[in-house]
Amino acid sequence: MRIEGAGGCFDDRIYDVDRDLCWKIVKLSVQETGDTIDDVDEELNIIKFHGKDKFMQVAVKEIDEDTVHVIMDATKARLQIYSWKKETEEVELFYSIFERKLREMRNYVICRQCGEKVSVSAKFCPECGSKMFCQDLFASFHNKSPFG
Repeated sequence: MRIEGAGGCFDDRIYDVDRDLCWKIVKLSVQETGDTIDDVDEELNIIKFHGKDKFMQVAVKEIDEDTVHVIMDATKARLQIYSWKKETEEVELFYSIFERKLREMRNYVICRQCGEKVSVSAKFCPECGSKMFCQDLFASFHNKSPFG
């Protein structure tokens, strides 16, 4: 659901991924936006940050074991009551980075031997030749960042 207006944008989306992994991807995505992080609440999974003229926050809420709700809100310091200008740039940037990282996570794992990014369909690491195991896939998703 997206709500636009008054100089800002609120957008929430649902993803089939566990909360801890989603939270890691959200933190990496916010860092990649280049905005200044003001506060990170690890317990509630909320990050507050700001850009040149907007204040933003993103939250991750668990719906069930493998489903999360990601909520992104961006507002200007002052409301713009009569503005028709679209104010979705920061929200769209965040979600494009987040969804790219999520796709990448689902397509790649990290080799336990050399740390190289390896396709999930590979039986051996193309860099060091180590055999890839199913348990490596699970450990890679949950313990290491697959984004280098």
